[in-house]
Amino acid sequence: MKSGLGNSESVPEGIARINRELCEHARRIIGSDATRTDSMVFELRKSIKKLRAILRIVRPALDRKPCSKLDRLMREFGRELGGLRDSTVLIDTLASLLGRFKPYPRESAMLPVSEALHCRYQVALEDFTHNNDELSLTSGFNVIETRVLNLDLHRISRAKLLAGMQKTYRRCRTGLQKLHAEPSTENSHDLRRQVKYAWNQLRLIHKWEHGMFKPMVADLDRLGRLLGEDSDIALLVETLQRHPEICCTRIRTEFIIALAESRRTALLSASLRLADRIFAARPGYFGNWLEKGAGDYWV
Repeated sequence: MKSGLGNSESVPEGIARINRELCEHARRIIGSDATRTDSMVFELRKSIKKLRAILRIVRPALDRKPCSKLDRLMREFGRELGGLRDSTVLIDTLASLLGRFKPYPRESAMLPVSEALHCRYQVALEDFTHNNDELSLTSGFNVIETRVLNLDLHRISRAKLLAGMQKTYRRCRTGLQKLHAEPSTENSHDLRRQVKYAWNQLRLIHKWEHGMFKPMVADLDRLGRLLGEDSDIALLVETLQRHPEICCTRIRTEFIIALAESRRTALLSASLRLADRIFAARPGYFGNWLEKGAGDYWV
């Protein structure tokens, strides 16, 4: 989302404009030379996530049933792209994890694991290319684009937009409480999803109130990255546990998982500290902060 809502445009006009820009960007990605590659999948998934974040914030002012169908369509479209994305993430996550603990383990000792993950990526790429040509991707996205551009946005107002953001903020606080109570992979992933929604939604109004919201936007971005790294490492651990043949030996598998769990402990600690600060204010106070543009970002 390169540009948020401008101060001189109405909320319905701004939302409609951003939706058009995101749809046009997604269409360019599908028709580009990068079609059916991991970079294409990454960019297309980002566009879909931004569209979903906007839909969630305007949904209270729209008819429930069409919104639910559209949200489900976008979710399923994104999931169809997930296999190739996951195979890429496994390669990058292993490299980042091993790099963090240098000089051990030795690079040569982990080479078989890296090669196995690259082989899995090639299989995933061939499978994705076979099942997702430009025509099928375009056809799938056409349905989404038509419904997005036909949304009746005239009832969207500044007050309803801010109320939607307050609702997302409340969900983030609930997700944070669950993660404190049970620091599981599922709860971490759920909080990350809500944080991403909050980040995208707050970016919509980052130009309002003289940029007062920018510090929180930056903190939400950082928190999303911390939780994202945790999610990626969890995916690596789950994959190695389900497919121990990737590592060839049990000792190698256990060694990598031990490194992963050590890193996840640090990530969870950092995530909780940052999230506690971001979501320290009650939802009502957060709503007033959005509406009035007054007060510090929770000093």
